This record gives sequence, structure tokens and C-alpha cells, in this order.
Amino acid sequence: MRVTYLAGKRVYLRAMVEADKDVGIAWWPAPFPVNAARAEEWLKEEHKNFYTKRTRRYVIVRVADDAVVGGVALQDHDHRRGTVVFHMAPVLAEADLLRADALRLVVPWVRDDLELMVLTLICAADETETLAAARELGMEESVRLREFVARPGGRVDRVFMEMLNTPWRVEAADEAQAETEAPHA
Repeated sequence: MRVTYLAGKRVYLRAMVEADKDVGIAWWPAPFPVNAARAEEWLKEEHKNFYTKRTRRYVIVRVADDAVVGGVALQDHDHRRGTVVFHMAPVLAEADLLRADALRLVVPWVRDDLELMVLTLICAADETETLAAARELGMEESVRLREFVARPGGRVDRVFMEMLNTPWRVEAADEAQAETEAPHA
């Protein structure tokens, strides 16, 4: 079930299957765990109308041991804008690094194959590897919600990173922006 364009050195993405109900804690898109019976019910409902859904969901699998370590949801808005949201297993020390690797798989796919106009990533400000990968891929911070995400030691900001796909860029607008940002002599 591995497709080459969604496979990297540390992680790969694949469609959800019924057997994933047993590891729902890794991919369940909520702050609280889910039991296998509820996860199975949700998976069956989610797969009922797979081709008409506006949200594509995939599990993130670690290459080294084929363990499901997280999930990613790609929400499609009018076939022009997309939003990517990750959920990683709460016990993983390397969650941020694996999320960043998964992002490096998702962005080129959305940009080049799905050709969405705008892609938005929603993550927490303390997910530094993920934010670095987003910037490396050409995403820019667009919104910051102060102290939005609860953490054991306090609260951190929620960050929205966005990328405008290359075919949608206007050269004149890019040049005008560069001129306004350039220091005046």
C-alpha cells in the first residue's frame, strides 16, 4: 500500500484501513484517545462516501517498523484551497521530526499533482521541526493565535503557514513586494 510519491526515508503515508482501529490513539483527530470500537465505527462511516468527501485522511507510518505514528487530514475547499492538519501519537518523542518528514511528502503532492491554489498548514508554535520544514518548502506564516494550544507546561500559539502555488503567482506583484521590502538608500 506504499505509493512512491508519498514515501520518504523515515515515514510514508497510506490510506486508512479497518485494522487501524487498534491504533486509533496515533491518528484520532481529537485531544482524547478513542477505543477500537469507536475508531472502527468512525472508519466505516468515513469510508462510506470516500470519493465525495472534502477531507482526505491518511495515516503516517514509520518506515523502520511499519508502526502507525500519526494521521494527516487534507481538507479540500472548492478544489482551490487546501488545509493540512496533523495528529501524532502522544507518546512519541520524535513526533515533531516525523511530522516534518510527512509534511515534506504532502506539500509537493498538493502543489504539483493536486494543483491547489493555496495550501494552509495548521500547527503549534512549539513544533519547531515542522515549522522549519514548512519554511523550507516555501510556506510563510499568515496567522498566529496567541496561547491557543494547551500544553502540560502552559499554552503555546497556534500558527497558520500558507503557500501560494507557483502557477497562481503574479510576477508583477512579486516584484512590487520585493521593491517595498528593499531598504531605501
